Amino acid sequence: MSVIRKIKIALVFTLLVWINGLAQINSSRGNLDLGQQIQPVPENAVLKNPDYNIWGGTMVQTENGTCHLFYARWPFKSGFKGWLKESEIAYATAKSPIGPYEFQKVILKGFGKGHWNEEAAHNPHIKKFGDKYYLYFISHEKKELGLSDWMNHIFGQRIGVAVADDPAGPWKVHSETLIDYQEGKPAHGYMVNPSVTRTPEGDYLMMFKARKPGAKSSNKFDPIHCLAKAPTPVGPFVIADETLLTEHTAEDPYIWFQQGKYYAIVKDMYGKYTGTKSLALYESENGLDWHPSENLLITKTQIVWENGEITRLKNLERPQLWFDNKGAPSVLFCAVRENERTATFNVHIPLERKND
Repeated sequence: MSVIRKIKIALVFTLLVWINGLAQINSSRGNLDLGQQIQPVPENAVLKNPDYNIWGGTMVQTENGTCHLFYARWPFKSGFKGWLKESEIAYATAKSPIGPYEFQKVILKGFGKGHWNEEAAHNPHIKKFGDKYYLYFISHEKKELGLSDWMNHIFGQRIGVAVADDPAGPWKVHSETLIDYQEGKPAHGYMVNPSVTRTPEGDYLMMFKARKPGAKSSNKFDPIHCLAKAPTPVGPFVIADETLLTEHTAEDPYIWFQQGKYYAIVKDMYGKYTGTKSLALYESENGLDWHPSENLLITKTQIVWENGEITRLKNLERPQLWFDNKGAPSVLFCAVRENERTATFNVHIPLERKND
């Protein structure tokens, strides 16, 4: 065989290896399958308290290995809808990401009359950007809008943030809301359930729930999801013209950037996106234009335990991810409601780590 022929064969082989490598990278970028990564749940990977409804756990781990969990809670005796007026954000710690977590203290409540966060603190979302920690949450000021007492509270809901140098605190709550109505922008009614990620360009992208125009004059529950971008984690956030998940009812977005794409987990409340009540996965190349992922269904509303038992749930909500030090999704935190007779709780679902 001539030297030239050997060189050609070597070049072809190198090209094939390179193409195959690109294909594998593109495949991994386009085929994230969180549903396949879900592992059985250990018995201790829950946070429960019979005296409280517990909701919406979100966790960050510090360099010493301590896991810091922030979650909403309100007295069980207040009923499930007690969250609106009585929710507070509590803080617990553990040595392992899946727990067990031990309650430490309450860190946020409503600030009272004269404040935008007059009543309650709910749906926490923890992020570390740079050397500071940002705890996004929702609260409200009761407004007299000529509606029912419930809706007067609901339409006063806004997004806020608390900032700290350490997850244990002290936390400083910003005195103003992060975002409010903006002329010509699609967010109406209320602004709730924020999730924030840092973009490759260094900006901060928020996804949140709002309602369509005319929401206050309609009894129809007709939420949409909006996007907003800011140069810093605390704003100023400018609402984008683009919206997503406007066809049917979705809830509780969790957004992140991984391997060249944006992803978002949302709750499919009535099975209109996946065909069953579930958590669903969406994706975007630019953070503004979103579409269903190839592996859309993440999980039905159930818990599969390590002992093989399956618990069917009334609600599986507030998805929040924790990523390991390699950037791989490793634990899925969710709020759970089994039925109307028992207190709600948090479950910490292990995920198979694809980076290992």
